[in-house]
Amino acid sequence: MPGCDRRSFLRALGALPAAWSLGPFGSWLPNGDERSLLVLELQGGNDGLATVIPTGSKQYAKLRPTLGAVRKGALALGDGTALPGSLAKWHGHVIEGRATVVHGVGYAQPDRSHFRSRDIWQVADPQLQRVGAATTGWLGRAADRLAGQGAGVPAAALGQLEVPLALHGQRVVAPSLRSIEDFQWSAPAGPVAGDSPLRAIVAGAAAAGDLRAFVQQTQLRAIELADDLRAALARYRPHAEYPDTPLGRDLQLAARLLVSGFGTRLLHVGFGGFDTHARQLPTHTALLGQLDAALDAFLRDLAGHQRQQSVALLVHSEFGRRAAENASQGTDHGAAAPVFVAMGGSVGGTLGQVPDLDDLLDGDVRCTVDFRSVYAELLQWLGLDAVAVLGQAVPALGLWPATGRPK
Repeated sequence: MPGCDRRSFLRALGALPAAWSLGPFGSWLPNGDERSLLVLELQGGNDGLATVIPTGSKQYAKLRPTLGAVRKGALALGDGTALPGSLAKWHGHVIEGRATVVHGVGYAQPDRSHFRSRDIWQVADPQLQRVGAATTGWLGRAADRLAGQGAGVPAAALGQLEVPLALHGQRVVAPSLRSIEDFQWSAPAGPVAGDSPLRAIVAGAAAAGDLRAFVQQTQLRAIELADDLRAALARYRPHAEYPDTPLGRDLQLAARLLVSGFGTRLLHVGFGGFDTHARQLPTHTALLGQLDAALDAFLRDLAGHQRQQSVALLVHSEFGRRAAENASQGTDHGAAAPVFVAMGGSVGGTLGQVPDLDDLLDGDVRCTVDFRSVYAELLQWLGLDAVAVLGQAVPALGLWPATGRPK
């Protein structure tokens, strides 16, 4: 057929989105279960004591004579802590019960290395010593179980060049997507029409029993999904105005995937810049302002699509910062820190023990909540076996009221 020979065909196959070549294409839909999870990782070690401020502590001003200025205009949470003014929108979600602050999250014998601590959080193993080729992440293991239930592409990383360790599974290969176009068919000749030469070549080769018939049949099925995927994308209309920032764009992409019905139920987004060793106050304030605007748009958008009960959000970092500021008006690598959980019917407000700055562990906030307890309740809420994914049982936390937990 003129204009589309075998070489053109093979070149066109290479233009298929990576996600379409990952496995079975039985369905993109979540088989009747729309519960989904977005994990937002604050990369670099977020300063928990400047994010959730223990305003009731007399030690705070002594430990942070300069950075303590963040208390000005802080917004009370009702348990002796407050959020800085840069998190004003998020404060509203917490106070009104749509989001939860969990104090003192971490693990015993904390490691202050970015790399090892990130690996520990992403694998969900505080004893982890080495990452090998067979190492899997907690979201990757969850994705393996979802794939066993028939989800075609159960997990994806958004806005990142590489797929994080958290999404590494045994069977599932999660794609890394930087824009919604990564989910669309693209070929040199333009959109694939029902009578396109490319479609005819694929169908003819598969029917003729060519040696590449299996691969070609798989690609044909991908082509046939193109119209359905474009229709799903067209159904999304934003119900909030997102900030024009990388994080804002990533979270809008997440909302678009969640609303459009792709069936990708586990999403991971990274937001960097939190390694604030010097002149922390203006940098951290700006970062939290970006986080606040993007999270608020994401929550309002999903609420506008009536998805606030079926999507949960986890915001965490690999560690917090030291309790005392350093000589450069910054903070160094620390240990436990707060995490945020939102929507999905979570209890809202605050959970856990407020950090005691009179009882530090080698200058760090003590861990009072095992981070795996947070993971476990998110996995249970998703309808998955948390013990099977994490490898052991962990203490309950209470992120969801008893009536809101899955059977």
